[in-house]
Amino acid sequence: MKKTYFPIVVLFLILLPVSCGSETDNKHGVTNIKMREKIIAAAEAYVNTQLNNPQKAVSELGIIAINDQYVRYVIDPTAIVAGYIDDDRRTDAIITLYVFRDQFQTVSQQLILLGSPGNEFTLAGAIESDMKVISVKNGIITADVPEHSRDTPLFNCPSCWEVVKFRFSMGELVREE
Repeated sequence: MKKTYFPIVVLFLILLPVSCGSETDNKHGVTNIKMREKIIAAAEAYVNTQLNNPQKAVSELGIIAINDQYVRYVIDPTAIVAGYIDDDRRTDAIITLYVFRDQFQTVSQQLILLGSPGNEFTLAGAIESDMKVISVKNGIITADVPEHSRDTPLFNCPSCWEVVKFRFSMGELVREE
C-alpha cells in the first residue's frame, strides 16, 4: 500500500516548485507576493503625490485607505490585474483606485504600471474611468465599461455595461475595434 503513494508524492514534490514560482494566475491576478507589494507601493506613491498630508490606514482585509482632509483613496490589493501591456515582455499591471469625497465615491482611477528592469513598476498613466478591468493579455486590456456616467440614475444598471477592448498607447487607452 505504501508503494502506491510514493509516485504521487514524488510528482507532487516536482510540480510544487513549478506552480509556486509563477508571477500571475488568471483566476486571482498577481500571486507573487513581492510583485504585489511593488505594485501596491507604486500605487501608494502615486496617491501620496495627490494629497496634502496623507494619512494611511489598513483594514483587517488588507484594504488600504490613504486620505487627507478632503479626499480618500482606497487601494484594494485584489483589484490588481497583471499581464503584458507594452511590447517589452515584462509583466505590467493595472490597479484600480477608488476615490471618495466625503462618503461618496466620485470616480475610479486605473493606474497603468509598466514593468521595468529590476522588477520595479513605473507609472505610465492614471486614467479616470469607472471601468472594471477583466484581463490584460498581449497588449489588449479587456474591461467592463458603464454605458452611463456616474451622475445618472442608470449608472448602476447591471445590463448597462459593455465589454470593451483597449490598447494602451502614448498615455491613453485607445479602443480596439
